[in-house]
Amino acid sequence: MPWLSVGISIVAADLSAISVMGLPAWGYKHNLELLWIAVGYPLVAPVVILVFVPFYVKLNLYTAYEYLERRFSLSVRLIASFLFQILRGTHVAIALYAPSLIINFVTGLPVWQCILLMGLFTTIYTSLGGMKAVIWTDVIQFCMVMSSILLVFCTAIGHVKGGIIAAYYAAMQAGRLRLFNFSTDPTELTSFWACIIGGSLLSLAPLATDQAILQRLFTTRSVKECTQSVILQSVLVTPINLLLYLAGTALFSFYHFHPAHLAGLNTSDAIMPFFAVRELPSGVSGLIVASIFAASMAVMSAGINALTTATTVDYYQRLFRPHETPQHYASIGRVGTLCWGLAATLFATSAKDFGELAIGYTKVSSFISGPLLGIFLLGTLTKRTTAGGTLIGMGIGIAAVCLVTFHSRWCLLHIRAIGAATTIFAGYLASLFMATPSSEKTRGYVVGYGEVVSSERNRTGQAPI
Repeated sequence: MPWLSVGISIVAADLSAISVMGLPAWGYKHNLELLWIAVGYPLVAPVVILVFVPFYVKLNLYTAYEYLERRFSLSVRLIASFLFQILRGTHVAIALYAPSLIINFVTGLPVWQCILLMGLFTTIYTSLGGMKAVIWTDVIQFCMVMSSILLVFCTAIGHVKGGIIAAYYAAMQAGRLRLFNFSTDPTELTSFWACIIGGSLLSLAPLATDQAILQRLFTTRSVKECTQSVILQSVLVTPINLLLYLAGTALFSFYHFHPAHLAGLNTSDAIMPFFAVRELPSGVSGLIVASIFAASMAVMSAGINALTTATTVDYYQRLFRPHETPQHYASIGRVGTLCWGLAATLFATSAKDFGELAIGYTKVSSFISGPLLGIFLLGTLTKRTTAGGTLIGMGIGIAAVCLVTFHSRWCLLHIRAIGAATTIFAGYLASLFMATPSSEKTRGYVVGYGEVVSSERNRTGQAPI
């Protein structure tokens, strides 16, 4: 696949209704302080390019967790793949729940029926089209979403008497344009330090460990094109997030001058589609609603495709049927797509329990993504770490996250950093009491230690495409 479409697809993979509805809703209710999370992407892009891209491209991997078996052991690979499946499955469910609120608002259908309709449709086209269909539909949906958000922003400002100047002063006086919060209180979610530290790890973890992101990078033609895709994604994310937050600020200004128009709004998370349906012409409002659907469908298709790949390659092929034909694995993958689509659809019916859309998924990922990132950093950056030490570090990292989460008021963004740091420290320390790994487990698999050895598997057809 060309690097341009892959880079856009990576952005679209996380640009679900969680973002398209959640970030404007946050900007509408609060301010711009969470924007600093998005700055993490350009900050960590060099790490991804220098540390992870050479391994992932030259090793010809189908899942990132294959690397962990080569570097550590099969058990590390299977556990890491399992953690990813929990993480991405939750993300898909929340992303599927969000647009169901729109269908419920527009048509009056129960939320569970809306979830079922969305889930079935996306599962069907993903199972039929595979990875190529996912990437190209991501590109189309991304363009549609960006056009719609820009339209909402311009329309909201245009309907404020006095234009952008009046809207600016209304938002400024209400604190909606506040961008900096330099508090050192670890309990504050929107502090600059929490957003930069937590945002950097929030950005690094998917680019280094998330199969839904990585399998897009695996489709590029070379290290150079993979690098270009990462750079494009890191350049796009911050302005996109800024536009989403400012769309919410524009909506605040609009309703500040037209408070009577808020009648009928049940939850501020639905402020975007509420504005579109109530204030825009029917054809235009339909475009806005469709763009929100498109965003969530892109995330769901990416998610269930990645979940299916991980299940098929890391479990079915590796443990049960290692020498079947590519056609056999492709057939199993289509069945897996249907199963994962059904599972995510069912789970989405309880996604409302995660709270506000803007941070709902972050609550779940804070438990897993930090320790998972720690495992990969131990593998790529240290020669002394062993498989046993890595598993001990991961267990201690998850325990530390749970301890801090349930016995303190520290914000979610700090918790991810605690999980990664604890996993790395405990994993390396435990490894010092074990036998040194053999050169077969380190040479070519640790940064700066031997050349990356390219796998011939793609050319021999021993794994599914």
